[in-house]
Amino acid sequence: MKSRLPNIDSSYNITKKKINFFWENGFVVLKNVLSREEIGIYREEIKKISEERMKNQDKSFGGAFYQALNIRFDSKGVEKFCLSKRLGKIAADLMKIDTVRIFHEQAIFKQPGDTKSYWHQDQYFWPLNTNLHIGMWMALSDMSKDMGLMKFVIGSHKKGNLDGISITKDSEKYYENLIKKEKLDVYELESINAGDCTFHFNYTIHGAGLNISDKVREAMVVTYYEDGAKLRKLDKMLDEVSDIYLGGRKEGEIADHPMNTIVYQK
Repeated sequence: MKSRLPNIDSSYNITKKKINFFWENGFVVLKNVLSREEIGIYREEIKKISEERMKNQDKSFGGAFYQALNIRFDSKGVEKFCLSKRLGKIAADLMKIDTVRIFHEQAIFKQPGDTKSYWHQDQYFWPLNTNLHIGMWMALSDMSKDMGLMKFVIGSHKKGNLDGISITKDSEKYYENLIKKEKLDVYELESINAGDCTFHFNYTIHGAGLNISDKVREAMVVTYYEDGAKLRKLDKMLDEVSDIYLGGRKEGEIADHPMNTIVYQK
């Protein structure tokens, strides 16, 4: 029986200009990575498993959104999306490397009235000792600014690890003060269509606004890292992250657990 799921392994043409922009600014916006037909079908797969998970969860990070983690292990459709060569090759091209592995994925649903997603750096939560670790955020439906879209502090990835605090009001205050003190520029999406996505580096300061619309902001996040990366020094929190997403690898070990599939290799 033929699968109803579209094949999304074909290449997406990303220009050198976009790659250079990514390295200079720490993020990039890519249009039409999945067609409307493709994202429409995969949205159904993602929503089906995510909404079931979210029934028994509280909202994350002070009421910013519901999230469903590691859902590829419970859905062949979500697995096909997360491990697609199209997305993996984009990650490899942006990082300028030959081989990439998947770190984790999460569906993020920001309900009407949900609060802002505070400024933060993902590296706080990521236990790998590499700068070649990036996140993709894809819109599952058309979105307008009032739904609370992604925003990035331009060039902030070049500053490395800045604070070492979680996604809280404290991180929001810390980064707001930094932005004002150093007169940093912020890029905020005005709108984004289903199948469009952003990518950003692990040290890029980013967040999202409040959802003041009457619609759910539905997004899918997949994160990738360079093959051969090792684990950095682990505290209790990062050790738990490794157990969940890296098969329990320890400090100094290569992050090559079978759950961290090679998504793309030249």
